[in-house]
Order: sequence, then structure tokens, then C-alpha cells
Amino acid sequence: MVTALTDEVIIKHAEPDNLPSVIEINRSELPENYPPSFFMDLLERFPNYFLVAVLAKSNEVVGYVVCRIEMGFPSEGGFSIVKKGHVVSLAVRKPFHNRGIGTMLMKTVLEEMVRNSIDESYLEVRINNEKAIRLYKKLGYKVVRELPHYYLDGTTGLLMVKKLR
Repeated sequence: MVTALTDEVIIKHAEPDNLPSVIEINRSELPENYPPSFFMDLLERFPNYFLVAVLAKSNEVVGYVVCRIEMGFPSEGGFSIVKKGHVVSLAVRKPFHNRGIGTMLMKTVLEEMVRNSIDESYLEVRINNEKAIRLYKKLGYKVVRELPHYYLDGTTGLLMVKKLR
């Protein structure tokens, strides 16, 4: 699967060779950092839900989204078991912000979830990350609840959910 965003950027499934760049982006752009084994595990277990944005000319990775698929109760309540797409991490290198790359990564991974009959997508976001919250709301996510002291530094998180079917 390859989605052309512009002449400049392509969205595609991540490959093991992309992991060093993904890890570097995670460490430079986000306060929450994961070990290499975490990314490798997600790539092996959920390859359809681990996407990278690459520059068409150089193949340089400039962004990524990684998700895992889980079974559980609906995030907005209820007792039926549903398939949930958990957006674990999304990041784009700062020089490439405001070009629609994060939006395209999210739209592409959400399309994959819909194709695979995932019932809902959810994510956690820092309460003070207004730019990300705006993006997720634009994509149809709703704030379900606050998660006090969710992050290691004590920052409150928001649980955001989008019904897919």
C-alpha cells in the first residue's frame, strides 16, 4: 500500500529498515519515548497499522503512525466486546509540520482499520497538546474523559475515541 500525499511525500507501510528513523523521530519530537523492541514488536504484530511518511526523492522518513489492535469493552461504555484500533504514537519531524502529513498518516491508518472491520479507534493525548487535539477532532475523534496524571511527568491525558462502525 502506497498513498501519494504530494509529489514530495509518500505514505507507506513501515519496514524494518525504517525503525532507526522512527525511533529518532519519536525521541526528538515526543516526550514519551519507547525502546526499539517496542517498535519492532508492533511492526511484527501489526504491520498494516505501522505507517511511515517518506520523501519521494530520498526515501527519508519524516513521520510515522503506529497502532495496535485490541479486543475490549467499548471506550464509551458498554459490555459487548469490540475490536479497537489503539493509536499508540504519531509524530512528524518539525520541519515538516503544517503540511498535512500527520493528517494523511491518520486518514490512511483509519482507512485500514475500516477495511479490517475495526469497531473504534482510540488514543491518548496530552491535555495541553492543542495542535494534536485539533487534528484528532478534525478527524472525528471525541474526548471521552480526562486521564489524571496519565503521563510520567504527571500531565493529564485525554482519552479520545472515534467510532468506525
